[in-house]
Amino acid sequence: MCFAHSSTASDGLHVQAGIGPAAFSSFTELAQSGGLGTVDVSGSGTPETVAAPRGDRVLDGYGQVLHNRWNRDLEPAVTVRPGEEIQLLCRDALDIGDQARTLSPDGSMTLDLGRIHPMTGPVHIDGAEPGDILEVDILDVSPLVDFGYTTVSPALGLFGSLRPENLAQFAPWMEASQLSDPAPGRVPTAVPEDQPFNTGAAFVQLFRFERGQSAGFATFVGSDSGRTARIPIAPFMGIMGNAPMRKGMYRSFPPSFSGGMGGNIDVRQLVSGSRLQLPVYVEGAKFSAGDGHMAQGDGEIAGTAIETLMSATLRFSVTKNSIVAGPRAVVPKADPTQHAMPTEMSERGYYITTGSGPDLMEDAKNAVRDMIDWLVTDQNVSMHEAYALCSVAGDLKISEMVDLPNWLVSMTLPRGIFDPA
Repeated sequence: MCFAHSSTASDGLHVQAGIGPAAFSSFTELAQSGGLGTVDVSGSGTPETVAAPRGDRVLDGYGQVLHNRWNRDLEPAVTVRPGEEIQLLCRDALDIGDQARTLSPDGSMTLDLGRIHPMTGPVHIDGAEPGDILEVDILDVSPLVDFGYTTVSPALGLFGSLRPENLAQFAPWMEASQLSDPAPGRVPTAVPEDQPFNTGAAFVQLFRFERGQSAGFATFVGSDSGRTARIPIAPFMGIMGNAPMRKGMYRSFPPSFSGGMGGNIDVRQLVSGSRLQLPVYVEGAKFSAGDGHMAQGDGEIAGTAIETLMSATLRFSVTKNSIVAGPRAVVPKADPTQHAMPTEMSERGYYITTGSGPDLMEDAKNAVRDMIDWLVTDQNVSMHEAYALCSVAGDLKISEMVDLPNWLVSMTLPRGIFDPA
């Protein structure tokens, strides 16, 4: 099995709705007429009610790919002054755009991983120098389109084969086939003929919401079962970071791989109203962002959240001659999705499962295995759907490390997200 063919992906798989010169001109005209409160650009997949900065500072990483590798020697795409707001338009993590609407599980197995994580930037901030702290005020994060997606892969995620554990390569033989087996299709000799959802791990789940929506819910209709649910949303950018400390070109997967520069940190609490601090290693900091998520559980266990094309409105400031070891932030809420739930949803309580033992990774897997099994039994979703829901709405946490050498990991998931069966 080959999960990614980095030189053979078709252009058709990566068709994107773009913003052309006329659309960009409309941003400028609106700004010159008294500042932008919202943006309304005609065309497929463009924002309708996205908060935008005062002025004409819009960096378009939506109609074009600016970069998808970290490199301290990249030229800035734009320069801003401290205190100036700028709107970054960002593509989705897999850079498939509207093709996600019709992406099949088989098609997800051939995605070009060389194209993932397109980033909008670099942004040069005047006055930022090595040895400073860049502060990023997150003013607004809103979707540019009305859909998002989650994928399950036999390679990625908590049960995938691309993991550092010695036994990770044996995951397809050790886990349920829907979590890690690359073999597609039914296995008629293995299960009763009438048992549904008997396939390998490859899976795609769509979610629906409104363009520009930054509160409320995303709609889930299970790709396997048709079961429905409402997912509380709290949009944020999974990737936010400065240029790395060391020279060279680096992939985007690991966060803070070269100094504590941030990157693919996937901290779901970094919603609108947050202030993020990052160390500066090059003149101007060269900040970039991407990988927009409409909702994500702590852990993002399947390897994807609700991925979508996103707008982020930011304001930068610089703290001179101060050192921070890595990303840190002040956030408005420790659990932004719980805060977003109405009373009738939160009053239904939470599922909680646990895993304990001397290996934190195995503890995490056991907590998730139990949650998936519970959701399949209690909510009549498929294993694929349960795994995806755990990734976008389930929170994986270390509950205690007192009883050494046995630690305890828990997973919680709100019961109220499911519509009555």
